[in-house]
Amino acid sequence: MLQAYTQIGLAKPNDITVPSMSKTEEWARRWAGPEEEASLAKRLREVISPPPPVKQQIVSALYKIGAQINKLDYSLAKLQSYDKMLFEKTVNALVEGDKSKAAMYANEVAEVRKMARVIMTVRYALERVKLRLETAVIFGDVQANLAPAIVALRQVAGYIKGMIPDVFAELVEIDENLQVAMLQATTQAPIPLESTYVTEEAQRILRDASIVAEQRLKEAFPELPTFEKAQAPLKTPSEESTK
Repeated sequence: MLQAYTQIGLAKPNDITVPSMSKTEEWARRWAGPEEEASLAKRLREVISPPPPVKQQIVSALYKIGAQINKLDYSLAKLQSYDKMLFEKTVNALVEGDKSKAAMYANEVAEVRKMARVIMTVRYALERVKLRLETAVIFGDVQANLAPAIVALRQVAGYIKGMIPDVFAELVEIDENLQVAMLQATTQAPIPLESTYVTEEAQRILRDASIVAEQRLKEAFPELPTFEKAQAPLKTPSEESTK
């Protein structure tokens, strides 16, 4: 249903999928660029104009992630408003006995809520990524917190690549900056993003976000009534009290 997407100003993705953990290396190759980037010329540039301190980069990432969460909240508010309008039209059609029109509106509602579920999952995943970064700033355990955050960030970026392109682009940039920060934070080899620890922690971030998103979705979007419920006569308060 294209209408659900165009009404709220979002692009409809062709296929909303989460990049699997096995594709981490592919992401790294795409974002890190060719091996020539590690050339002498690049090292000379870093000596002349070194990147900001690690803490400053993480704090900057925190600010940018917060800005993306605000954008997602705005999109969710628009979705909720549009869903409310469709919900009322669905109920009215059911009350009038027009099942075909009710089904049409109900399908549109389903599309809106599908988008809302994706955006909510991304939103709450970004909150948990922020917590990881804040922990890194406070306690200084940069690699242990940044590595899972980076992988989770890549995962959720894949959700909205075609839906909200500007947020996707910002998340890509944040990911690149965090990778630089993680490399700067140690003189030893960084924790591999494909390690079991990083994979499990990243999945935990996504799993927790998905659970919260599902709860919030039920709270924000009421269940559609069935035809039978819509046709049932309303009970008076006295009838309800005698139950």
